[in-house]
Amino acid sequence: MSETPQIMHRARVVLTDSQGRGTGRHENDIQEGIDLLSGGVYLRVPVGKTVGKVETFTVTIEYLGGKEKLYKTTYAQRVKARAANERRRKKREKEEERLKLERQERELVQRRQRIMNQVELAFMKQGRDAVNFVTCDECDALATHLGLAYENPGSQIIDPEQITGAWCAQHDYKYARPYKTKAVIACSMLEFFYDGLRQICIKPTASRPA
Repeated sequence: MSETPQIMHRARVVLTDSQGRGTGRHENDIQEGIDLLSGGVYLRVPVGKTVGKVETFTVTIEYLGGKEKLYKTTYAQRVKARAANERRRKKREKEEERLKLERQERELVQRRQRIMNQVELAFMKQGRDAVNFVTCDECDALATHLGLAYENPGSQIIDPEQITGAWCAQHDYKYARPYKTKAVIACSMLEFFYDGLRQICIKPTASRPA
């Protein structure tokens, strides 16, 4: 919303000669000022043509009030309306942020479920070439990296709840990775095996990418 208009004061200035006749430019001149203190009236008084003759002029100033008359509401009402609009804007932004987080949470669950379905297929294949089962979130290409919500130093087991997404080299947006992604691991470092529990593990002989 634009700034609330600043009030400007207005006055009608009438300059007449000793005969009561108007003097052209200031016959019905309306002047404006930002406020009553800084405002002023500017006059251009005619110079008499007869030497030795004193010319007298009368200046009449009629205060017309501020520009409030140009608006259907008062300045106070406009300030109040602007404050109300600001509260509505903040409320709308808060609601949009809430909806955005809800959407991101839903998309996170969907991405995780899709990847886990692919992991299930890898288990059915006895975990061989596990890297060939996880595909990019945005295309059908094999994923090169797996996003994680957090790192777990010292552990070689990846909790499915850690997974935030997967992407190929073409869709590796370094500065815009999936929601809640705090860590990244190369898919080539993964292996799946079953020892009573199905587990996603990091190959012990592999080194983490920088």
